[in-house]
Amino acid sequence: MKKIDKYKYSAKTFFLTLFQFRTIIKNSRSYFLDYKKFCYTYYRDGFSEKGVEINSIQLYYDDLKNKGLNYLNDTFNESQIEEITLENEKGKISCLIARNQKSNKWVIGLHGWTENKYLALRLVHHFWKQGYNVLTFDGFAHGLSYGEKTDIGFSSIQMIEEIIIYLKNTEQAESIGLIGNSMGASTSVLFIQKSKLKSDVNWVIADCGFSNIKHQYRYYIENNLYHIEWWKIGFLFTHKFSKETKTPQRKFNLLKKMKKAKDTPVLFIHSKGDTFIPFEMSKLMYDKKIKFEKKVKSEIWTPNGSEHVNTIVTYNEEYITKALYFARKWE
Repeated sequence: MKKIDKYKYSAKTFFLTLFQFRTIIKNSRSYFLDYKKFCYTYYRDGFSEKGVEINSIQLYYDDLKNKGLNYLNDTFNESQIEEITLENEKGKISCLIARNQKSNKWVIGLHGWTENKYLALRLVHHFWKQGYNVLTFDGFAHGLSYGEKTDIGFSSIQMIEEIIIYLKNTEQAESIGLIGNSMGASTSVLFIQKSKLKSDVNWVIADCGFSNIKHQYRYYIENNLYHIEWWKIGFLFTHKFSKETKTPQRKFNLLKKMKKAKDTPVLFIHSKGDTFIPFEMSKLMYDKKIKFEKKVKSEIWTPNGSEHVNTIVTYNEEYITKALYFARKWE
């Protein structure tokens, strides 16, 4: 798509980069330092600026109020949620569980960048109300889980594997679905591409995820932060983030290995009004995925308007209906 192709080097931007190389190198160094600070600065513990405890259900309640979601009095209370800690060779994984005793169906909620396991409750509330067991967790370098510098979900794959092993062995899970927004959406798609446990996931709902982290970095610095053409200030950003996070960020390209996810149905959700991650990224993923499905299983919903991670607010009833229908179809 033309909107996304803009964030690839063309012959024109390549030669302009060569012509302005010294200036671009200098500017990119300073802008990277600022962007790095932006990416790594968020609350993981303690209290928010509003005085809300970060690692508490009050953060979830505050989120519902801010978003105008009207089920504040009809959702989880503190006694219905259990906080557990799982562990792998890398460290501790902080999780929340809300059970429905008569069910062996589980939904794992994956939060977005800068969020945590309490804010992910927003994604699984409606599943829990319909009898599912739900689990949310602090992703890599978020909340109380291990990790120092976020790699925008790349290193959360091992965490999800540990969670699935726990659900299968300890909770006797018979069906497992993933639902994530933003970073969590892209992580869920990456999981069904590369994880050794991807066959244990029955379905995925990917809400407003990016298709390629390199293009997302470029899109964001141009359109949201600096309003300067990305190629003038973003030279080697992805390479530098790879060094910072010690992960191959250039491989976080979900379009390249979509064939490996062909067996798991995905519902892509992405409102057209999203200015943080363009909805065309979800469209690209959907188009690529269904090329490898013998019988089309995946679906896409791109409603008008609504900002990033707000489709669940703007179209709440329709969102819940579509999510539940898709899960029941494939569980």
